[in-house]
Order: sequence, then C-alpha cells, then structure tokens
Amino acid sequence: MPLQTQESRDVIDFLHRKLGNNWHIGTPLGIGKPNPLVNSIYKHVVQKPDIQMSLFTALSLEVPKGKSLLEQRFLTAFTARHFKDYPELSYIEDMKNNRVPGHIHLQEFYFQSGQFLGRASAQQNYISCNYTHVARDMVNQGINSIIQMIAVDRRGENTRYSLSCNPDLTLDVIRIAEDKNKPRPLVIAMVNEDLPFLEGDAVVDEDFFDVIVDNPSNYFEPYAPPARPISAIDHSIGLHVSPLIQDKGTLQIGIGSLADAVVYSSILRQNQQQAYREALDALNINQRYGDLIAGQGGTEPFEDGLFAASEMFVEGFMHLFKAGIIKRKVYEDAEIQRLLNEGRINEQVSALTLTTLVDQGIIHQQITARDVQRLQKVGLFKSDLSFSENNLYDAEGTKLGYDLNKPKHLKRIAAQALNQQLEKGAVLHAAFFLGSKRFYQFLRELSDAERQLFLMTPVSQINQLYRSEAIDRAQRINARFINTCMKVDLTGAAISDTLENHQVVSGVGGQYNFVAMAHALRHSRSILMLRSTHGTGKKRESNIVWQYPECTIPRHLRDVVVTEYGIADLRGQNDETCIQLLICIADSDFQEDLRTTAVKNGKLKASWSIPTDYQSNTPQAIGQALKPLQNKGLFEAFPFGQDFTEQEQQMIKALTWLKQQQSGLGSKIKLIASAAFVRANQDMQPLLEIMQFQHTRGFKEKLMRKLFIKALKQTA
Repeated sequence: MPLQTQESRDVIDFLHRKLGNNWHIGTPLGIGKPNPLVNSIYKHVVQKPDIQMSLFTALSLEVPKGKSLLEQRFLTAFTARHFKDYPELSYIEDMKNNRVPGHIHLQEFYFQSGQFLGRASAQQNYISCNYTHVARDMVNQGINSIIQMIAVDRRGENTRYSLSCNPDLTLDVIRIAEDKNKPRPLVIAMVNEDLPFLEGDAVVDEDFFDVIVDNPSNYFEPYAPPARPISAIDHSIGLHVSPLIQDKGTLQIGIGSLADAVVYSSILRQNQQQAYREALDALNINQRYGDLIAGQGGTEPFEDGLFAASEMFVEGFMHLFKAGIIKRKVYEDAEIQRLLNEGRINEQVSALTLTTLVDQGIIHQQITARDVQRLQKVGLFKSDLSFSENNLYDAEGTKLGYDLNKPKHLKRIAAQALNQQLEKGAVLHAAFFLGSKRFYQFLRELSDAERQLFLMTPVSQINQLYRSEAIDRAQRINARFINTCMKVDLTGAAISDTLENHQVVSGVGGQYNFVAMAHALRHSRSILMLRSTHGTGKKRESNIVWQYPECTIPRHLRDVVVTEYGIADLRGQNDETCIQLLICIADSDFQEDLRTTAVKNGKLKASWSIPTDYQSNTPQAIGQALKPLQNKGLFEAFPFGQDFTEQEQQMIKALTWLKQQQSGLGSKIKLIASAAFVRANQDMQPLLEIMQFQHTRGFKEKLMRKLFIKALKQTA
C-alpha cells in the first residue's frame, strides 16, 4: 500500500530515504504536473547543493506575461481573472533567466511555443526526440522517480484513481524499465479533485503508487490556454482541409486556431450543407481539387462518422462529438473490427451475428471459454455469463447450451446471452489532454457511459502501430493525420519546431510519428497545414522556401500540404511536380522568386509558368471571398466561444492594430507623431483604468497611454 500523506515534506523525506542524494525525476508534459509538489521539491533542492537532481519533462506551461509595457499591463489584468490562483512552476523563471543552480539539471523535449527562444539554459538542455522515444530515453538516463498529478473518483465503495490527462509516458517508462530489468521508478502522485477523471489505461490501482499526496490546499484548476481567434487565413486553410477528411475514417488534430478552423469547417460540412458548398465555391475548392476530393474525401455530411486517434485530446474533438461527427466506435478485437469495417456485422447483435462469426472462423461452432471471454471483451456477450463444463450459463445459473449449430442452443443463447448491441466501443483514443475551461467542464460532466467512449492510453499505443498492430490497422482506417508546420521547402520537407540557428521553438513531439503512420496505413494521409507567410510590412516573408537548414519531416515522407491558397498533393510526385504544386499555393509576392530559384538550380524547366488561377494569391483575395459569408455570421473569429470579456476584446483589437503599425522606424515615428494630441473619450476611462493609465509617471508611460488611446480610436 502507498504512503498516504497531506504534506510535501513527507515526500521530500521519502525521496531522501529511497534515493539518497541522486534524484532523477520525471514529471508529465502539460497539465499533468503536480505544480505545488514540484515547486516544493525544486525549492528544497535549490537549498541543498549536496543533492544532484535532474528533472525530465516537457511543455512547462507558463501564464503569459507579455513583452511590451502595454502587453504586460493588459495581461496582468487578464491573467488575474482567467488563471486566478494557478500555481506557476517556479523553475520556469530560473530557466528563462539562466539561474538554475549547477546541481540541478532541467531537461525538456518540448517547449511551449516560443517560450525559451534565446534562453541559453533551456536551449542547451533541450532533448530532440520523437514522443514515442521519450520514455526509452528517460529510462536510459536513469529516471528513478515519477511525480504526477492524478484524478480521483470517491463515489463508489473503493476510491478509484486515474492518471487522467497524462498516461502518456508514465506507463511506458515503467514497462520499459521492467523490460530492461532496471529498478521500477518510484511513482509519487498528488491528487487534484479539479482534474477530470478519465478511463482507459489511465485508471490504475492504488498500489500502483508509492506515495499519494492528498491535500485540498493543493487542488487547483488545470491550466487552460485562452482561445485564439481564427483569422480569415486560418479559416481558408481549414476549409481546404475539410473535404479531404473521409467519412468512416480516423482523425488526428492538434491544438490552436488552425485545428479549430478544420473543426469549424467540418461541422459546417456536417450541419449546414448549403453554406458549406457556398464556401467551397467562394474559394474555388471543388473546381480546382474536385478529383482529389472525390478520391480522398468528400463534401457530404459524415454519415458513419469518425474515430479519433490523437496523441492530444483537444477541445476540437468535443465540438466534433457534439456535432455527431466523432461517433465511429472501435473495438479491441482486430477480426471483429474488420467485419464491422466491411459491413458484414454491425453494432446491433443477433443470432445472425453469432453465425457470421462462426462462418468467419472467429469463434467456434461449439463455444469455448475463450470464445466467451472474447465476446464479453467487445460487449457482445453479457458480462455476467459464465462458462463451465463445456456449457454457457446465465447469471441465474440457467444452462443456455454451447452448440451454435443446434437451433435450440442458438435461440437460447441469442435470447439470453447477447446484449442488444456491442457495448465496449470507444470513439477516441488519446495520450494526453489540454484545453479550455469549457473543455474541462465537458469532461467533468460526462456520464459514466459517455466517459467510457473516451479512453486514455500510453503514447506508445496511440502514436505508432507496434504494440497491437493488427488492432490498430483495423481501427485506424482512412486516417487523416492533420498537423501544422512553420515552413515547407520546395521539395516538400517540412520544418515544424526549430529555427535556422538551431533555436528550438517547440519540439518534434508526435508529428513525425503520425506522418510516418500515414504512409504505413492503407488509404491514409498526412496533411500539414501552413500559413503561406509570416510577418508584416518589410518583415513579411514566405513560409514556402527554396531551402532551410532544419528539417522535421524529410521530403521522402512528403504528402499533402495545405495553405490558405490551396492544396498540394505531393505523395509519389517527382521533385519538379512538387515544386510546381507548392509554388501554386505560395503567396503571389514570392512566387516568382521561388520559380526563378528552382529554375536556376536545375529543378524546374524554365518554360514553366505559374497558372493564371494561382497568380492572385493574396490575403485580400481571401478576405474578399469570405466576406459575404462572414456577413451571414459564418467564419467568425471565435465560433466556439472565447475567454475574453467585451472590454478585453476591445483592448486586444487596439493592441493588435498598434503592433501592426510598427513595422519599421519610419512607421513608428509617424505613429508617435499622430498620437501626440489625442484625448481619451469618457467611455475609454474603464479601459485606461484596467491598463493602469488613470495616472501616468514619466515620459514612457505618458507615451504608451497616448498610443493606446490612438489605437482605441482607430479600432472603435
């Protein structure tokens, strides 16, 4: 039985007793970190230079602070309301300021996007590896303890525990340590009643843990990133992706506004067919890509629905579930799943189901104990049946028979042993979750039956095929693995995590795994979404480039790339064709440079010219095409709700405008001059108070106040 305690001090004493002065700690990525406990341990070790501690983790979530004075003032007010008493990880500031003590080694394999750019300590200790290799690397580095936040269910006779948001690595670390005959790492858990309880492999017995810390003072709302607006550019990308998703298929998406745009257009496809077709026509999507869509996806509603197989369970899946799109159930039996896929059986079971299973050689004509267990596993047989002395018995002990070739036995078994339908299906498998407060509330309010539809698994199960390949192949049919990237070179190699100077923006995570899986699974595709440009004014650059020194996805795994201007189906194409397709979906400001560079380097015929249909690839064209639909209330910035008040929205709009006006020194001078004599209106006073501008000190504050007022007037 684990040590039960309310005190972090007891955990520290336990680590001293068990590990001496060598603490090699793993803690989950994202929201699975028990922040109060991690902070207590970190602060203790900071003062104990005789302890050698390494901390292996990823995605250390940070409350946004802002860079400029205006951003800091706005975010101070917003985060105080939105994040409330969220306990920040104390080691983040030390990493950002390069003041981590020498006896503490902090290593991450995935950063919150852009969090540690230019931060030497974090950049030097970044570990680049596929998500599926992290557990292996943790074991190889000598991890001797895991510290994790867990959920609790106290409703029944016995308390139940769940790894909840993060079964991703913990289960794999323990399995790999056992496989390598290494000591099992200590598992120390901190209960948080605010963490949603999820099912699947995440549910573990109490004796799985060595220590359980359960103190109400440690409970806190999990980190909930605020929703980001979906721009017209993002909506265009999502709209182009949506008809590539095949009904009766499998879906993986990530987090962020591009993924939200895919979700939005997919729901439009499902529930507003006329509007959806108008949107496709507005961007000439059917006209340009009709053959590709007919072969790889569709524009009709999702009649059979989709199954979600995604490393991250994000809010988008909640919306797709509510819209009736995520509804295709899968079962933990490869042969039965295959029959479901082929339509030879369905989820409504009967005597015919049994005879089909016999005919297919899946169960015996004369039922065996193993057959009974197999059919109970997928919920075809009732769970209270028993099998002994070569006979099947119901819960009351009535003999039902055993020979499905005998009409009397078959009739009794069909009437008394079968459930009305298969009962052990799931609509989603995922390794971790992260999302908004709305999403966490949805998870908490799931009924017991609904909760069984969303199963959490180790990352080795979801991000590759090698633990149960036959089942995975049967479940993950017609898969669309949809991810984002930062840049794509003209031969189809994608850059998703690192800048050209090796500064890491985020990490590889599971992207490579899903791209490779798309090539390994029949009728499956990898779709990489890419905004065609970044920056503004003179700093505006193309994200489709001739070459780049970094690479996340090599060109030999190139597949589908989508920008706001179109779709490039690169799979199986030669280099010249890939270059042509990618130039066609690049921004027109950069197309000719890309073309001439490719010609100069002998990868493109000089006679090739950009097709007329793709010579007007501009943000203005996208905006004009979507404007009539936006006037009808479609393609809004926050279609799924937002986390900002009306006042905060006004301020964001003003601050965004202000940032866009400062692309160079000349524009900054012009902006300052134009703001010199502005005066605040009476209705601006509440906003000025939020920004602490009711009284200003010094030239800088006075200038910032003037600029803020100017921006409010421009965006009113």
